[in-house]
Amino acid sequence: MSEGFSVPVSGRMPVILLTGFLGSGKTTLLLRWLSESPATGLRIGIVMNEFGAESVDGQLVRRPGLAIRQVDGGCVCCAPDNELDRACREMARSGECDFLVIETSGLADPDNVIDVLTDMDLLPVVRLQAVVTMVDAPWFLRPVDGIAERVLARRQVQFAQVVCLSKCDVLAPGEADAVEAGVREWNPKVTCVRLPFGLPDLGEILRRDPAECSLEELPARESGGAHLHQQYQSFSWRFPAPVSRQDFETYLASLDDREVVRAKGFVRFKETPGQVHLFQRVWGHHVIDVFPAKPDPEAFGVLIGPGLDVGRQRERLRKLMGAGRPGLGLVAG
Repeated sequence: MSEGFSVPVSGRMPVILLTGFLGSGKTTLLLRWLSESPATGLRIGIVMNEFGAESVDGQLVRRPGLAIRQVDGGCVCCAPDNELDRACREMARSGECDFLVIETSGLADPDNVIDVLTDMDLLPVVRLQAVVTMVDAPWFLRPVDGIAERVLARRQVQFAQVVCLSKCDVLAPGEADAVEAGVREWNPKVTCVRLPFGLPDLGEILRRDPAECSLEELPARESGGAHLHQQYQSFSWRFPAPVSRQDFETYLASLDDREVVRAKGFVRFKETPGQVHLFQRVWGHHVIDVFPAKPDPEAFGVLIGPGLDVGRQRERLRKLMGAGRPGLGLVAG
């Protein structure tokens, strides 16, 4: 895979923009790329943005020697332009990496991010190599009950050169073909990869013609209108002590998709207090796994959704962790 790779003669650092709606699998793909990147002969750098005030994904990818920056200021598509600009310049000057992957919030419109990456002031520093978009295949097949979410997902696909269809292993025969056909209606020229069976090849992406060379083929830029994330809220809390696993799973299963689309974080259980677990929930399905990395992350969680009743969720979590127990903190998101 390393054949033909070199740091760009122009000095412009290649950038892969990784997009996709909440819970579609962006960080899972990023983790696989981290394991594959040494074969390219180039060092990967990461710029991450999360919608909430606490970064779960940053904890997942962090490791010794990895060049990583966090873009604060809210959803990256509406954060101050200089936040992303500064992160890219710092990474390019640092000498710590040879190419960048920018992982956006699941609520980010790629249009605004591409505008920053192709601004005349930043063009001498970076080149937009490709837009890779994740699509949650089971969600794609759901009845249309989230029009605004579909609109954003379509725009994320329309700007992509590569689309990854995640969770295809849970689909019935023929359903992956239906998802791919639907994606191609949104973007006929896109390359589709079905996960977990395939993996978008970093080498192929870094060798291809840069996406910025064909910007005139991208969808027409839209002006005005509210971004989807303006309808969403997030809040974070910290676990002051281990909780009952059964009670916590009951809480996750009871969350309403109309209020909470995404939940994630780290938790300790009374049954196994010496272990940290990673929990994730999206569109009504949750998984909990032992988190093996050291040092242990702080136990905290994040909820994201369009109809969050923060007061009600905070009270439910207080009861889950024990009425009157100190340490449950609400973090603005």
